[in-house]
Amino acid sequence: MTPPDLVAMQPRPGTVPDDFEPVAAITCDPTADRTVNADLTAGFVEHRWEGDFSEAVAKLNARSEGSRIDQDTCGIASMVAIPDLWLIDAAGRAIRPSYPVDECKFQRIGGLRAVEALEDVGRIEHRVQLWPDGVEQLMGCGTVPALPVAGAGVPVHGGYSVRSSVCRYRFDAAGVVFGGAESLDSLDPYFEALEPAPPCTSTASVAAGTSLSLSGPEYTAPVPVLIELDGCRRVLVDGFVPVVASPALLALVA
Repeated sequence: MTPPDLVAMQPRPGTVPDDFEPVAAITCDPTADRTVNADLTAGFVEHRWEGDFSEAVAKLNARSEGSRIDQDTCGIASMVAIPDLWLIDAAGRAIRPSYPVDECKFQRIGGLRAVEALEDVGRIEHRVQLWPDGVEQLMGCGTVPALPVAGAGVPVHGGYSVRSSVCRYRFDAAGVVFGGAESLDSLDPYFEALEPAPPCTSTASVAAGTSLSLSGPEYTAPVPVLIELDGCRRVLVDGFVPVVASPALLALVA
């Protein structure tokens, strides 16, 4: 049996049906506690919002903008996860609206922000057990580190965006031990003006992994980043020359 097309079952982007009048909304924040534990457990918070939804519906139903001709002039999309949003009417029916987009195809989430400005009438904390691929989907790094391969490239400030989450690892004779993951504030400022690393043969016993997305007109898969917390204390970016990790960066991701 072919599973239903879940995308087709949702309203078209930015649309709440005319005959649907929400009286409540549910949002689920997948990164509320900002951490995944070493045993792959994580938490999220379910909120229930009530009030006047007219502003939220108007923003969800706003028209999407036409595409900008020169997509090279668009910025880099945020990697921050957007909470799931469901609208509920008085009959208990629920819909999951999506969002209009701007000229750079970025989601315009004013409707979500309007919902979050209403009264928060209920909060439920959930704990869930993740699979390894769930950790990677949530945090952008896996339970096993992706080992970057050095290259000749030099990171250019403004030409990339660093994912604002890290996974931590410990290396020993038995192999790699996953130490958990955490969402942080922006890592981009800590990657500015990093100097090329001198030759070094020390082996790191602890490290933090994340990923980096290069800017450009077309999507490219994020490249792995490994930050050595001891040993040579370098930032290793796949395809780029190793650079020296600053004390501030090491203190943040340790």
